[in-house]
Amino acid sequence: MRLSSVAIVDPGRNVVATAEVEPHEEGFAGSVNLDQMPESLRLKFEEYEEIVNNQILSLLDQIEDQIEAMPFVAIFDDGCETHVKDLQIFPKGGTISFRVTAPAVFSSRR
Repeated sequence: MRLSSVAIVDPGRNVVATAEVEPHEEGFAGSVNLDQMPESLRLKFEEYEEIVNNQILSLLDQIEDQIEAMPFVAIFDDGCETHVKDLQIFPKGGTISFRVTAPAVFSSRR
């Protein structure tokens, strides 16, 4: 499997996370660096991680809907850009997983 570098950006094209990922099932998974993530967003993903780890299923759908409503884009090291679906970031665990929409778009910003 090939490891790829990816930047997760918000609608303003601000980098909120970087990661080293590889294809996994129907998406990508790997390790994440959250040094550039705004504190409010980090707290949202920490809350998500807590809900998942404690299996508080009554709150899971709600927080997943909140995260899914944020239009993140993944920019891969080969210039491919695509919208992110099912983004899961676990700050304490240092992991990320996500799926992408198809087709991918190759950036002209290289």
